[in-house]
Amino acid sequence: MKKLIALMMAGLLAMSAVPVLAAEGEDVPSDDVELTFLCGNGDVKFNEVVETMIAGFEAEYPMIKITNVTPTSSSFSEGLKSLDAVGEFPDLIEARDVPLWARAGKIAEIPEELVSLVNNAPSYNGKYYCVPLYSAAPLGFFYNKAYFEEKGFEEPKTYQEFLDLCEAIKEDGQMAPIVVGAADIWHVGFSWQQWYINYVTHTDPDFIPHLYTGEAKWTDDYVVEGFTKYADIFLKGYVEEGFMSTSDSQIASFLVTGKAAMFISGSHMVANIQDADPDFEFGWFPLYNENGELNTWGGPGLNGWMYSVDCAADEDKALAAQLWIKYWLREDNYRYYLTSMSFLPVTDIEIDFGEIVNKMIAVQKASDTVEQGWNNQWGDKEIPSAFRNFAYKIAQEWATGAKTIEDGLAEMQAEWDIESQSFNPVTGVGIATE
Repeated sequence: MKKLIALMMAGLLAMSAVPVLAAEGEDVPSDDVELTFLCGNGDVKFNEVVETMIAGFEAEYPMIKITNVTPTSSSFSEGLKSLDAVGEFPDLIEARDVPLWARAGKIAEIPEELVSLVNNAPSYNGKYYCVPLYSAAPLGFFYNKAYFEEKGFEEPKTYQEFLDLCEAIKEDGQMAPIVVGAADIWHVGFSWQQWYINYVTHTDPDFIPHLYTGEAKWTDDYVVEGFTKYADIFLKGYVEEGFMSTSDSQIASFLVTGKAAMFISGSHMVANIQDADPDFEFGWFPLYNENGELNTWGGPGLNGWMYSVDCAADEDKALAAQLWIKYWLREDNYRYYLTSMSFLPVTDIEIDFGEIVNKMIAVQKASDTVEQGWNNQWGDKEIPSAFRNFAYKIAQEWATGAKTIEDGLAEMQAEWDIESQSFNPVTGVGIATE
């Protein structure tokens, strides 16, 4: 039933736009315009939302065509860099790596009339380069509620209780405790991020700036301890053994078909689970540390929509891009996007998301610390652009036992030393100044 309702919402959104044209008196391009468009394509539900939004937008503004140039064979960042290298930087882009592209002079400043559509839009160097679309809910573990109830398992309130739960599920033998979609390297970030928050930045909130100054090292004892705990989840057999060939898009099916009891991810997976089986009962819990403290990921970041300087230089294209952002944030459209993805709003729109997401909101409010993703920060906490995937590849090797924690962290420190020679926001190396 939930899936049917979601499909009806999407269909109504698209159909409702068909007979509608631009509002009377609204500025529209003077001639036909084509916008090249790039966004992340790792999540099936988001792809569905984007396709629905594009269809509705083009119906309302028939003079504007949006051509999706998102590559399917590479990561978002690599795909965007490849397009830039051949002189095909897109007009309209889902905002990621904003500081990188702002410094490269590739993205335009966003006008105040768009920035004012949202609350507390984050700026970079005092300027606005993107219109944020959501505030992230905490990461946590989705789990098979019926199985937990059958076995008498309870949501863990400390890290040791979490380990005990994993061991109990493993011993039960009915299913794997956890499924991880490590075939997609970016998926590694969901588990990485939570252990990183609990054991690295919880110890040193300024870990990244201290790496740049040399006051911290990837090889420090508390970092070794934290990622030893991370790797142990795999090495103790708590993760479904085919994780290196399992994609992010498969993890919901592993949960609903009883192949695995849990997985860690973001709030966007609520709809994915419901789509996989509308009748499946699932719960959610955050990962506490040993002391029962909550350190969570979330809040508004430099994400959303941005457009290129070339787009901004073309009056009709700039107007088309701005109409797209306004269209996305229009109340009915924005509600459809937020409820489809279970993302928290950055406007004053009121939404009752339901039990699971409401619990996430309450957890975030009760958290001891809340921080942005380690690769989604700016200022002196911005990491070198190539370092994220380097670290995730090391994490894959830890998980398979191909590399020790100590060797992997030593390699990460060596790579950090190399990359920070040309990029160090603390000293200003590699940071363009005006």
